[in-house]
Parts: sequence; C-alpha cells; structure tokens
Amino acid sequence: MSADHARTILLQRGIIVSRRSTLVLVVLSVAKVTVGFLSGSIALLADAAHTVMDIAGSVIVWLGLRLSLRKPTDQFPYGFYKAESICTLIVCIIMIFTGAEILRDSMERLYAPSVITLRPIVIAVAVGSGLVSYLLARYKEKTGREIHSQGLRVESRHSFADVLNSGLICGSVLFTYLNIFWAEPLAAVIISAFIFWAALTFGKDSIFSLMDVSPQPAMRKAIEDTILNTPVVKGVHALRVRRSGPFIFVEAHVEVDGKTSLEKAHMIADEVQDRVQEKFREVDSIAIHVGIHEKHS
Repeated sequence: MSADHARTILLQRGIIVSRRSTLVLVVLSVAKVTVGFLSGSIALLADAAHTVMDIAGSVIVWLGLRLSLRKPTDQFPYGFYKAESICTLIVCIIMIFTGAEILRDSMERLYAPSVITLRPIVIAVAVGSGLVSYLLARYKEKTGREIHSQGLRVESRHSFADVLNSGLICGSVLFTYLNIFWAEPLAAVIISAFIFWAALTFGKDSIFSLMDVSPQPAMRKAIEDTILNTPVVKGVHALRVRRSGPFIFVEAHVEVDGKTSLEKAHMIADEVQDRVQEKFREVDSIAIHVGIHEKHS
C-alpha cells in the first residue's frame, strides 16, 4: 500500500466518524431543545446549545478532513493538512461566544430562579444524552488517536464534557424537588466553564499547529534514533520536525562515510525515509540531505 493511499484511508475514516457523529448530535439536540423549552430548564437549554455547537464543530472538522484529502498543488506544495487546524480554531472561537451567552443567561436565572416542569422527562433526556455522549466520545477519541486527527480529539472532549453536563443537569433537577431552584442555573454556569476551558485549551493547540510547532521531544528523539539505527548512517544533525494538521513533516541531514557513492547515498536516503514512515504512520514526508561524516577529535 502506497503512503498516499494509506493517508487517504486514514482521512476517510475521520470523515465517516464526523458524519456519523453529526447525525447522532442532531437527534440529541432536537430532544434537548424540545424538552428544554417545554420544561423551562435553563440547564438543559444550555446543554442543547453546547450540542448545537458540537454539531457545528463536527461539520467543520468534516470540512477540514475533506480539504486535507486534496492533493498538493504548485501553490500549496505541502498539501492542505492545516485546513483541519484552521477549522478546529474556528470551532474554538464559536465555543467561546456560545459559553459567554450561556453564562449571561445562567447568571440572570441565578438572581431570578424559575420553576421547571416535566422534571422526570428532563432527567430521562439528560441520562440518555449522557450515555450516548460517552459512547460517542470513546468512538471519536479512539479514531482520533489512530488517525492523528486533532479535530476529532477536540470533538471527543466536547462529548466527554456532555457526559459531565448530563450529570449536572440530573443533580440540579433533583435539587428542585427540595425547592432549591438556584441549583439548576448554577449547573448551567458550570457547563459554560467547561466550554471556556475546552475552547482555550484546544484553541492553543490549533494555533501551535498553524505555527509549525514541533511535536513532543520524545517523538523527535525517537525519529532521530530510528535514523541513526539505519545501517551505514554515521550521524544526523539539523533534524527538524513539524506538525501540519494530522500529519508530520521531517527534514534531516544524514552523515555517511566519505567513500559512499552518489547512487549509494540515494539508496540510504530512501531507506531512512522508509524506516521512519514505517514506524511513524503520521509522517507525511521526510526530506533527507546526505553529507559526509566528519570525525571529531
């Protein structure tokens, strides 16, 4: 299987997960909005707003993955992989505005609590939503790790937050049976805090990716060791590793013996590339510059 074909399969898996996730979230949001309006539950409506935001996020991640499938062009020689990081950043910005709106409404309800109705149905919707969100979060996190998709992993955090939100809603509604009506808008305030935390955390990661941040030092060291373990390679320097969306680009200067022929040097460069890409599936390409090894006294 060629590297291009393997990358295409990985991205297509992410697209399928995003599409399935969007359909599930649409069903959840309709249920939450309907019951939220009928019952007057601000916490459930806040969670519904979070779910609608998740739908927008899934669609944007799907768009980013679709763009990442496009082949490199003369104008974009490194491909369109950063489209996913751009889309993820857009999702985070949407999250901040959504969280601010939820926080404003929740603070108003804290000072003027209102009685909610249909409480058993609100609890049932929250419990069902929490279970579905947990399964969805595990699905997106597993796939995101396997295909190295930052966008899908961000979406999995949204779904895990939905599980916590559902627990907060259930607890706050149960408190209303004790005539503690401020617990429900307080739950909405906590939900907005989750939204802000996720937006700032993953927004930072997206910005770092757009700025070609290097992956973790441990991964850089592992790539360096893989190159040094290639037969005939005497040394490596000027190793540069950068992330672009779900993939990684590598550049390295490899040192070989001075008697190595030009043909042999090309073969060594090809072997280094094959070894690195075989061990690190997320490496899109590796540029190898072969030079003469200089002995240091």
